[in-house]
Amino acid sequence: MTNKFNRPFLLEYVESENTANGYNVCLEDMNKIVDLIEHFGIELYRPITRLLLSNWAEVSERINHYTEEEWALATEIQKSTPKLDRFSVAMLMEVLEGEDTYNQGENVGTRLTEAEMKAIRKAQDEQ
Repeated sequence: MTNKFNRPFLLEYVESENTANGYNVCLEDMNKIVDLIEHFGIELYRPITRLLLSNWAEVSERINHYTEEEWALATEIQKSTPKLDRFSVAMLMEVLEGEDTYNQGENVGTRLTEAEMKAIRKAQDEQ
């Protein structure tokens, strides 16, 4: 029995999400997304795809302006993950540890309304 979640399936999924949402990520970069999915495990293919596609342009722009020190760190990490290229390692670093992107950070700093706080407290009291 063949595994449904093989590389062609994953690439097709990434391509369909890319097209459906108008992210305009090129095929070479979509292949890098598949590399990252394979690295983390295919169980997370949907959230990884959406996270990377939605933030690809902004995070790529940051990576394209990396300093020598930042590239040195990505290169060092890449040695232990030879299936990922240096750019993919940098993408991983940015998504996991870098600044929030616009898509991730649009709700940063917003506070819950008093009504939302009351509803949360009420739910906690009922437990």
